[in-house]
Amino acid sequence: MHLMTVLVAAVALLWAAAVPAAADEGDLPALLAAARAAGEASPDIAKVTLVEATSRQLLRIEGDIDFPFSVGIDLPLDAQPRDISAALSASVEDTGRFVVIFDVALAKVSRKVRDMKDKASRRIVGVNKTDNPAYMRAIKQLDSASAKLERAPGHAKLVKMAEDAQQKLVTTPRYIEQPVYGNYAYKLAHVEGAKALTVNYFVVDRVKKRSVKGVFDVVEREQFTLAYDMDPTDPEQSMVRGDVASERQLRDWERAAVVIPLSQVLDQAAAAPSQPLVALEELLRQVARDRTSASLRANAETYDNRPLNDPRFDSVVVVYTPGSLGTGFFVRSNIVMTNWHVVESRPIVEMRFYDRRETFGQVIAKDVRLDLALVKVQDRGRPVEFFEGKGLMPGDRVDAIGHPQSRLFSITRGVVSAIRKAEGSNVAQRQRARPVLFIQTDANINPGNSGGPLFKGDKVVGINSWGQQRESMGEGGVVMVPAPGLNFALHYSEAKRFLDESLRGE
Repeated sequence: MHLMTVLVAAVALLWAAAVPAAADEGDLPALLAAARAAGEASPDIAKVTLVEATSRQLLRIEGDIDFPFSVGIDLPLDAQPRDISAALSASVEDTGRFVVIFDVALAKVSRKVRDMKDKASRRIVGVNKTDNPAYMRAIKQLDSASAKLERAPGHAKLVKMAEDAQQKLVTTPRYIEQPVYGNYAYKLAHVEGAKALTVNYFVVDRVKKRSVKGVFDVVEREQFTLAYDMDPTDPEQSMVRGDVASERQLRDWERAAVVIPLSQVLDQAAAAPSQPLVALEELLRQVARDRTSASLRANAETYDNRPLNDPRFDSVVVVYTPGSLGTGFFVRSNIVMTNWHVVESRPIVEMRFYDRRETFGQVIAKDVRLDLALVKVQDRGRPVEFFEGKGLMPGDRVDAIGHPQSRLFSITRGVVSAIRKAEGSNVAQRQRARPVLFIQTDANINPGNSGGPLFKGDKVVGINSWGQQRESMGEGGVVMVPAPGLNFALHYSEAKRFLDESLRGE
């Protein structure tokens, strides 16, 4: 049975599997031979792990990830989804022997107009009006029926005749309109569409501890004939539209997934020389380098509004998790602090710097009550300085830096409204833990800001954590919406204590 697993470049997907004992004993060529001997319609003989690890930043840049790609499972192999952190940290029994990591470097659409011709046709340029003979007849019929009814008022048959004549006159047009046609020309364009896909991949043999790195390129081309500037009054419009493609059909083709047969990727990997498998940290670093290179190339051709030339942004990172993102900031040159609810139980997270570098990090400490976590990062960053003393006062101006609603590296300004102890987020409330010290501020803290720094000047005074919600009536009933001006950041004293205790001895 033919199976297809769609890996949309906007979502990190993974196929995980544990290879049965018979398949585990052979290498990749042996597995491919056994799969082909069994036939595509046979029951699955093994499970193979695939990870999609495309740069999250590339997904936001128009023109570089124009379409998704999918993997065609054309061998009797079972495919199960996992994310990258689970695939690279779980046991071999959980992931299977072979792990394939895909990283889309380019998925770009282009069009070339091979020919453009004018096509002569007709369109309506005016209308001729002539008297309608049927209208004059309807007037005479009504006059005749009315005259008869006057001579015999109340006669049922004559009443009905007069009503019918009146209705006939109302529904008969006074004039006959005939369109006047004039000549014009629309354009027929012969367009060649092309879709170029470049995918970097790693095939990891977790039993022999070896890996193969390669590149897979796919180019699809399609010819289209499109009609442009066609007048909607052209009498041949329906016939022409049936013979040519529409702009919508061309766009649908451009946005459709490109299919990569799994067998071709594995065949290419099996024929290439393998290398000793590097440590997990180095493998993540190699993936991050490929992602950073693709992201920087894409941004070199992209023009957008950069945030202010503010050195505080250099300390802030995007923290990506499957399906969402949060904010973090460097508290040591290789340690990032963020909210616990951003990373939760994930051992490995993806991150992006303000200068567009991309990297990975390992969660090394967390505190659910404080809603804090520390991540050890492969790359180095500029650590922040925490505020000292008790000089923070209500009315002080503060800046929240983060990524609200996925608007990366944004700054929101406000004032300190109060400094108070509270139960905090819903996490702390569920734990029924003792209250913690928060800074209440009117600087907006939205989804995506979580875990980011709250600055007073160039010093961090808090960690943006949560905003108060209130009930509001929506179209579907009562919904929860942000309460204006009621946002909370963990006080710097709580964060410094957690940091010192977590890194004691390092």
